[in-house]
Amino acid sequence: MLNIYVCLSRILNRYCIEGKYYKSDFHPLNFFADIPSSKKSDEGSDQPYIFSASTIWSMYNAMNEVNRPDEETGWNYFSSHKRIAWKTGTSFGYRDGWAIGTTPEYAVGVWVGNADGEGRPGLTGIGTAAPVMFEIFSLLPYKTWFQEPIDEMVNDAVCRQSGYRAGFYCSDIDTIKIPYTCKTSPVCPFHILVHLSADGRYMVNSDCEDISNMIHMPWFVLPPVQEWYYKSKHFDYIVLPPYKPSCMEEDVKSMELIYPANEVKIYIPLQLDGTRGRVVFEAAHRIPETEIYWHLDDQFIQTTRYIHQVELLPSNGWHTITLVDENGEILKKRFYVFDKEY
Repeated sequence: MLNIYVCLSRILNRYCIEGKYYKSDFHPLNFFADIPSSKKSDEGSDQPYIFSASTIWSMYNAMNEVNRPDEETGWNYFSSHKRIAWKTGTSFGYRDGWAIGTTPEYAVGVWVGNADGEGRPGLTGIGTAAPVMFEIFSLLPYKTWFQEPIDEMVNDAVCRQSGYRAGFYCSDIDTIKIPYTCKTSPVCPFHILVHLSADGRYMVNSDCEDISNMIHMPWFVLPPVQEWYYKSKHFDYIVLPPYKPSCMEEDVKSMELIYPANEVKIYIPLQLDGTRGRVVFEAAHRIPETEIYWHLDDQFIQTTRYIHQVELLPSNGWHTITLVDENGEILKKRFYVFDKEY
């Protein structure tokens, strides 16, 4: 994994100097300074073999902005601060944690864990490996940050709310530099034109409202699960109003399952007392106060409102979870429960 970052940094550095891509920039790590590299010289290409320099540069700038461990808080307020593109990881069960960072001159990888793979609570990449990595970087001489591959960067309008290229109905727009390959990426799919009643309280359509009485307004609309997460961090997010009672609703989903995903396979472990645990099923609804009726394999389980969570202990095999809200919208997902021998 460390060598991936080494190769990416080598590609970016070399492109900014020579303006070319080389296959020889991909090669294994050498662990001894006196052993010559096995890479062969090759002719440079104008086209990237894997990632473009502009893509790597954009990725590294985003990785430099990741929140650092507590002891590194406020690093960017010091004139001596070091810019580092870095990432951490933690294995399931806290078996090990790692952190990898890179600058134009160095790449540092740190692994923390037990040789026998035994987990330890709190053994995370950000809490254990990252502080060691930053300490190592503090001992290394610091020179520069990565050069910008200007030839591969273009200015484009980006939707501030979604991060996509701005679409026709995006109202809050930033003009930023992006990799030229992103010019063909999709525009924002979340800003749409909605049709409202004259008082703005309801969504309407031509079946129930005269077009001359409608208000046409751009609206930022996320799918229910994304909306559920987004609202917890963005309190200015405005949920779509309901359809006017006399209107026939169009195909707009109001609810989604947060867990589980469709066709997912679930293992239910044993608890400390030897009994099997339970699976927490969770749903998101655009209007949380709406009642949702839960069914497992066509058997009614319970009703939820505001907090749409249900604990279930399904038997092994395939099952169908069905949700019906008070407005008649139906959501179905299949999942599979298996034992340890699966």
